[in-house]
Amino acid sequence: MVKIFLFVALILCGTIAQAQQDSTKKQAPLPTKGDSIKAGGGNPFPPDVKKTTSDQARIKVLSDSLALLYQQFLNIQKTSQQNAQRLNNVNVNIKKSKEGLAQTQQMSKELRDSLNSIYKRHNTLRQEVNVGVKAIKDIKIKDLLDAKNRYTTNIRSIKTTANFIYAFNNGLNGLEASLVFTDYANAINSLNNPQNNELGFSLETEIVGLINQQVVGKLRRFRRRKKNRFLGVVSTILRNPITQSLVSSVPAVNSIYSVANLVNNTVVNHKGVSAGDLKSFHEGLRKYVEHYDNLSALNKVLAVTNENLKVKTEALRKLTNEFVKEMVATLYNAQNMNTLKDKSLNDIIDQYYTYSQVMRHIEKIEKSYVSSNSNQISYHIIVRDDRVGYSILARNKIEFITGEIEQISSEYLTALEEYHKNIVIILTNAYKLSKNPAKIQTKIKKLNQQFEQVKKDYQKKVNIKNIRNRLNEIPRY
Repeated sequence: MVKIFLFVALILCGTIAQAQQDSTKKQAPLPTKGDSIKAGGGNPFPPDVKKTTSDQARIKVLSDSLALLYQQFLNIQKTSQQNAQRLNNVNVNIKKSKEGLAQTQQMSKELRDSLNSIYKRHNTLRQEVNVGVKAIKDIKIKDLLDAKNRYTTNIRSIKTTANFIYAFNNGLNGLEASLVFTDYANAINSLNNPQNNELGFSLETEIVGLINQQVVGKLRRFRRRKKNRFLGVVSTILRNPITQSLVSSVPAVNSIYSVANLVNNTVVNHKGVSAGDLKSFHEGLRKYVEHYDNLSALNKVLAVTNENLKVKTEALRKLTNEFVKEMVATLYNAQNMNTLKDKSLNDIIDQYYTYSQVMRHIEKIEKSYVSSNSNQISYHIIVRDDRVGYSILARNKIEFITGEIEQISSEYLTALEEYHKNIVIILTNAYKLSKNPAKIQTKIKKLNQQFEQVKKDYQKKVNIKNIRNRLNEIPRY
């Protein structure tokens, strides 16, 4: 458009220039007044002068048109620049729009991915919910929501809990009794007796013989009467040890050290026994000290284990006592916790919580809810009575105390097995002390039989299987 305007402007400029030249060439000097008169003139201006004036007017019009056209050109140019700027802005906006569109498309893709992930999780959750719904249907939740079925379940839980507590308490009593086992423990403790010869040797006989051979027989001016009295003192010490000795808790070991001190003092005050003789005597004692020290260490380990188990058992009894108090207080309602505070577990069970007592009290409660019209129990009302309610928490507590007695029982049997195994090892090592090794074998055999009997008696007293079976009778829901 600019080029067209320039072309038109050039044409107009050319036209104006040409008009100016024609006007210049044709213009003649103005005639004088005389000339005009001479020519006989009535008109003072010739025709050419009029034409020149017309051309000047036309030039002025063309100049004005050119100025106007130029002004329009400037306006068009300005508008063109503005449109170019707008076009540039449009291009920039289009570019930004494309970038925004790309971002929008990326966000749209991320949103689709997120939605797909949500759909997948939703499907997974729906499948899990379906499994849960199926599990709920399997346990017949609709039946449990029914008042009669709920009441029946509660009553069954209360009755079976009473049965469980009875079996559990028997097991607890048996466990406490087993921690103080008698025959088997006595059979082992008897080995500490200095006069015991079940292993083919007697500590008293061996030490008296050792003193007589290596000490008394070599003492000068040690009369026979004095010798017999001295050996009598030794026998008395061995038979009646000083149990308060700090050396060992085993009487036999205490006896050996007391006799050694007595011999040392006697040798110092009498001549005839050399240092070598005294050393040989002590070496003879050492093998007996070692044997009885091993028995002592083993008995200490078992004693510590038993004490720990006694503490655990006592704690379990207190925990069970509190649980049974809660069950009794709920069932009887009138029996508050203060009334039961000082009662032992055995007393509470005997007075309130045997199976037959629980049954009689439940029947008494049921009679108060029998409808006079239908002669039937109003289950929708009785099910709201707290006395015949039963919470899942109660069963959880029962599961806990069952696990505890199983753990204590397992620890006890393991400790007993380890103890018996080590006793057999000690007795086997005593062959070198015995004059009759067959007696040691006989003793080991007898201890094995007694140990098996201990385990059988324990299983009868602490019937873990029966306790677990009673637990499984209690409904879970």
